[in-house]
Amino acid sequence: MRLPRAALVIAALFAVAPPLAATGALRVATYNVEELNYGTSGFTALVSILKRVDADVVLLQEVKTSEVALAATLANAAGYAHYQVASVSGTLSGDLRCAVLSRHPIAQAVSWSAAAISGDPQANDICRDILQVEIDAAEACAPVAVFTFHLKSGSTTTDDFRRAVEILRLKEVVESYAASHPSATFFLGGDANEDLADGPFGQTFTSLPGGLPPTYDLGNDVSFPVVYDPFTTISSIGGLGLLAVDATQEDCATCYATRPSSGRRLDYVWKRFSTTLLGDEVYASPVDNGADEAPLGNYLYKWGSPLASNTCSLASDHYPVFTDCLLESCGGTRYGAGYPGDHNLTPRAGITGGISIGDGGFGLRELYGKPNSLTVLVLGQARLSPPYGYPLDPYVPGACLHVSLASMYGLFTLYTDGQGDALLSLPLPPNPAYIGLHLNSQWFVSDTAGPNGVGAMTDAYEVVLQA
Repeated sequence: MRLPRAALVIAALFAVAPPLAATGALRVATYNVEELNYGTSGFTALVSILKRVDADVVLLQEVKTSEVALAATLANAAGYAHYQVASVSGTLSGDLRCAVLSRHPIAQAVSWSAAAISGDPQANDICRDILQVEIDAAEACAPVAVFTFHLKSGSTTTDDFRRAVEILRLKEVVESYAASHPSATFFLGGDANEDLADGPFGQTFTSLPGGLPPTYDLGNDVSFPVVYDPFTTISSIGGLGLLAVDATQEDCATCYATRPSSGRRLDYVWKRFSTTLLGDEVYASPVDNGADEAPLGNYLYKWGSPLASNTCSLASDHYPVFTDCLLESCGGTRYGAGYPGDHNLTPRAGITGGISIGDGGFGLRELYGKPNSLTVLVLGQARLSPPYGYPLDPYVPGACLHVSLASMYGLFTLYTDGQGDALLSLPLPPNPAYIGLHLNSQWFVSDTAGPNGVGAMTDAYEVVLQA
């Protein structure tokens, strides 16, 4: 039985040793950037969008071969220390590649061609290489694996067949990785060139369709029938329970479009079922005003000020999709669901609650990101009753802690200069009675410079100690 040892620490996160078992929010985005034209208004707009979305990991599509060197320029301009660009391995790519930008180190990357996936050296049956990247996120005790892809475009029967084969290739890549990394956190993202709303799917091919390119060569490992049911196939990969995040544009619960010219939803992020979802959004600058207003759509905190309405149209013909999730935890703890705070009280940006567990006790973390000089009030609970989720007070919208059920709680005030995270670790003496203990936290952030002049409540989080 392994339990945290007692400690009491209030310090900047970077001044303390990393916890042995920790978790935090990870923001993942996917974005078909169309092209990287350095020195143009489009490139400037693209950098502005990446900064505004403020993702930890960005999956890119449509980086041209002539623009590979610009991937480093883009990464540097948008604040990403690490990047990886896929190869072009066949004749079907149209000179387009996938790429990944990451704030966390990249442990390994593989650019998967059809021949490498199938084992048939003649196989040439996918448009763009599938890029597999393992992220070394310090707070995750299991690998974080991201897979980005760009499926064949078009609406013909032959296009459907080609996408069906590409999804089978994606399935092989992810399942191969999952076989050796079963506990990994998985994210799949890219341009699927298909709209979930266009179903039902299920067309069955018993032979090669007509109209295939002369250089198309189906790998000898693919057998008929081949079924085109893209979203069902992806969700069944490896028994991982992959779910596409249900992202919409701000202020519109039914606005799923990621390609505005056609009004279609083509870009998706899939997460593992066991990975706790904190939120998701399709970023569209025409509706970005920094607040989630009626009619309510999906909304996530973003960095900086709202962008000009034409920023997205300058940058690309697609909108980015992004999601916040909790990383998987380990070492005798598990994380329950996050409970949403009141996003309408959001101050400037970059505020996400979280909990970390280590030998020093349990820490209530606030990932500040960018805001400076914020006063933070921390309310934490520990109790043996079932998971919480009740209002603190009907007159305090978004508060999720129920003080009347708390066996102990504390209120603290911290200050930060915005240059790093703040960490509060509370003592939890070793005691077998604490097995099954629910640790709850929520942060209240005072920010008179924010849009409402008051501040915000973060989402609330829960962790349960186990033997």
